[in-house]
Amino acid sequence: MSKTAPIALTLVLVFSILGYVAIDSNSNNTEDSSDNTFTCDDGEVISLDLQNNGIEDCSDSSDEDVIDHSKHLHADPILEAILVEIEADQFVAGNVIHDHPMEVRINWIMQSADGISSGDNLATDMNGAWSFDIYVEDRSENISITFRAHNLPEDTWSDNLTITIEAEEIPDDNSGDDSGITDDNETDGSDNNTGDTGNETDNGGNQTGENTPPACDAGQDMTTDVNELVYLDASNSADVDGDSLQNPSWQILERPENSSAVVVNPSNLVAEFTPDVIGNFTLEFYVDDGEDFCKDTIILEAVITTPSITPFTVSQVLTKDTAMTDITFSSEGGHIETWAISPDLPTGLDFDLEHGRISGTASDVMEETTYIVYANNSAGSGTASVTLSVIELGYDATDLAQFWMDFFQCQTADDRPSVDDLDTNGDDNFQCEVSITLNETHLIITTNGIPNHDFESMLACTQGGDCTSEQNYVWSIPRTPTNDTTGGHNSADCPETNGDYECAPARGSIAVAINGVPLYGPEDGPGGDAVAAEHGAFVEDRQPIDLGICHGHNAMGGTYHYHADSNCMHWHPKDGENIKDDYDMSNPQVIAQNTYDGNHSQVIGVAYDGYPIYGFWGYDNEMNIVEMKSSYELKDGETGYNGIDDYQYTEGLGHLDVCNGHFGPTPDFPQGIYHYHTTMQNGDGDMGFPYFLICYHGEADMTSNGGNGNGGGGGDDPCAGHGDTWGPGIGPPPDGCGGGQGGQAEISVIDNWSFDPMALLIIGLCGATAWSLRRK
Repeated sequence: MSKTAPIALTLVLVFSILGYVAIDSNSNNTEDSSDNTFTCDDGEVISLDLQNNGIEDCSDSSDEDVIDHSKHLHADPILEAILVEIEADQFVAGNVIHDHPMEVRINWIMQSADGISSGDNLATDMNGAWSFDIYVEDRSENISITFRAHNLPEDTWSDNLTITIEAEEIPDDNSGDDSGITDDNETDGSDNNTGDTGNETDNGGNQTGENTPPACDAGQDMTTDVNELVYLDASNSADVDGDSLQNPSWQILERPENSSAVVVNPSNLVAEFTPDVIGNFTLEFYVDDGEDFCKDTIILEAVITTPSITPFTVSQVLTKDTAMTDITFSSEGGHIETWAISPDLPTGLDFDLEHGRISGTASDVMEETTYIVYANNSAGSGTASVTLSVIELGYDATDLAQFWMDFFQCQTADDRPSVDDLDTNGDDNFQCEVSITLNETHLIITTNGIPNHDFESMLACTQGGDCTSEQNYVWSIPRTPTNDTTGGHNSADCPETNGDYECAPARGSIAVAINGVPLYGPEDGPGGDAVAAEHGAFVEDRQPIDLGICHGHNAMGGTYHYHADSNCMHWHPKDGENIKDDYDMSNPQVIAQNTYDGNHSQVIGVAYDGYPIYGFWGYDNEMNIVEMKSSYELKDGETGYNGIDDYQYTEGLGHLDVCNGHFGPTPDFPQGIYHYHTTMQNGDGDMGFPYFLICYHGEADMTSNGGNGNGGGGGDDPCAGHGDTWGPGIGPPPDGCGGGQGGQAEISVIDNWSFDPMALLIIGLCGATAWSLRRK
C-alpha cells in the first residue's frame, strides 16, 4: 500500500463520520419539523400546540385529551331543577351550569315513607340537562329529595337543591258510597248503627288518621355541684305526625328541704336551673300538640365537691408604680363559696374576695414572693400559687440599648467559660467573646461565634475535618424596634405572611444569640426542615445532615450555629451531670423541660429587627407560665422534606403569630413588648416550626448585618452562602454562581447532534486505521 492510501482512507472515514452525524442530526430536525397540526374529529385542523393545552380549541372538543385541572380551574357547578307532573307520573327535570357539564355527576338522597335511598352517579348530557324519575309507593308522608352537583376532576360541588313533594291525603275508610253511611245519617240496615256520626267523626274522621301524642325527651339524669348552672334540655322531643309542639313547660315536682331554687325560662324547650342545696331534684317537662300531650321527668342530684381552680401556677414580675396585669382565678369544678390569699399582698395590690382577682399598682420594690390562693366551700379548699416580684421601672421598650448591654453574655473575662468541641480530640479550651458599642441608632455587636457551652461540630468536622473555629462577626441591630407596617414584601421564604412582613432567610443567619452565635433559619442545605429531619419526620436523602447538642452544628468554614432551641446557654448541670448526656433531646416534647424552673424563660437572642427572642416558656393570656407553642402545622401529606413550603399557618393553633412571636409582658418588660419565642412544639404537639422566627414583625435592615459574609440576613447577593447552603458536600450553587469560590466553569451544550451504533462503528474503523498508520 502506498503512503498516500492510508491518508486518503483516513480522510474518507473522517468525512464519513461528519457526514453521518450531520445526516442523523438533520433527520432529527426533520422529524421535529414535521406537520405541526392536529385534525379534529369533525375535520377541523388546528395547531398541534393547541391540541392538549387544557382548552377546547376544536369545536367538537375532541382535542382535549388530557386536562390539567390543577391549572385550568372552572367555576363551581350551579344546579337548577323543577318538579314535573304529567298525568300520574312525576319526575325532576334539571340542568347543570358548568364549563364542562359532562364531567359533572348529580348526587341525590331521597327520604319518604318508603325509607331513604341515594345515588351519586346521575349523568348529564353535553348541554348539562338531566332528569330524575320518582318511584315512591307510600305517599302518606312528605317526599324530600336533595340534589348536589359534583365536578369530578376538580372535586368541586354546587350548593344543595331540595325539592319537597307534599304527602297525599288518605281517604277515610268509612267515607264514600261503599261506606254504608249516607249524607242524611241513614243506617246501612245494621241494628247497631244509629246514624249518629258525630262520635265516629271524632274517633276516626280525621283524614290523616288518629292523632299520635308527641314524644317527650327531658334528657338524662345528671349530677352537678350546688350553685352551678345547668341546662334542662328537652329539644329532642318530637311529634311523629309533624304537628308543632305547643305549651312547653318545666316544673319542679320534688326538691330537698330548704331549697328555693326556681327554673329560669320554664316555658322554653331548653331552660336553666341552679340547685341551691345538696339533694335530689325531680323536674318534669310537659308539651302538647294541641290535641294530646306528653310528660317526662329527670332527676338532678346536687352535690358539693372541693373546688379546683385555674390558673394553678402564676408568675409575674411587676414594675413599681405601674398597674399590673390583673390575675383572675376561676373554678374548673366545684362551687366556690369564699376566696382567701396568704400572706397578705404588698401595699398597692388588692385581692378581690368576691371574684378571686389580684389587681392594683405596687408602690414598693419587693423580692420574689410566693402567695397561696384558696378557693373554699364546705367540701374543702382548692389552691393555686402566685409568685410575684416588684422591680423598679422595667427596661425602656423604646430604646433597648441598656437591655442588650446587660443581657449579652461573654462580654467580660469572668463570663467567658472554657468550652470544648466534643467532636475533636482533647480539650479545645475555646472561649466566647462578645463586645458591644453604641451609636445613636444601632448596637454594633462583635462576636467570635463560639458558644458559652460545650458543643458538637458534627459532620463537617467528623467527616470533613472542617471543625468549629473562631469567626469575626459584626452585627448591626436597631436600638429602637419599629413595627413593620409597610407590607408589599417578597414572601418567597414566608408565604403565609402574604407579603405583610419581611421574610427571614430560609437558610442562613436570621438572628444572633446572646452568646454571640448565629441563629439560622429552619432549612438545611438541600432545602428540607433540618430540625424535623433530626427528629425523624422524614429521611434526608439528598445530603447527610446531623444536629448536635441544642440543635447546633458547624458549617463549612468553621461557622457554628443553631437551627432551633439554643437554650444550652442557660442550662446549668447539676453535680455529676454533663451536657452531652443530660441535656435531653430525645424528642421535641421533652426539650423545653431542660430549662424549666417555673418562671418565664430568659432572653436567648435578638432578631435583626431589634425585638428580643425568649426561650420556650412564657405568659399566656391569663399570665400562666406555659410552654409557648407555634401555630404552624404540616400541610396534608407533607413531612417537612420540602422545608418551608410544607407548612401552613393556622391562626389560634398555638400561642404565637405568623412570625412566631406575640405582644405581651415579659419579666424585663412588664409593660409589654413584642417578642419571639423558641418553639419545639405546635399547638397539637407536633414539630414547632419555624423554631425561632420566619419573618420580622419589625423593620429589619437585611443589608446592615454581616460578618465574613455570614453574619446578617445575607443581603441581596444571590451567591452568598457558600459552605453553608451550597458547596462541596452540600449542594449545587444558585444559578449564575459557578462552581464555588475557586471560579466559575462554563459548559457548552451542542443541541440536535446525536450518535447511534453505526456512528460508533465508523469511529472504531477510524481508530483502527489510525493505529495502522502509526505502525507503518
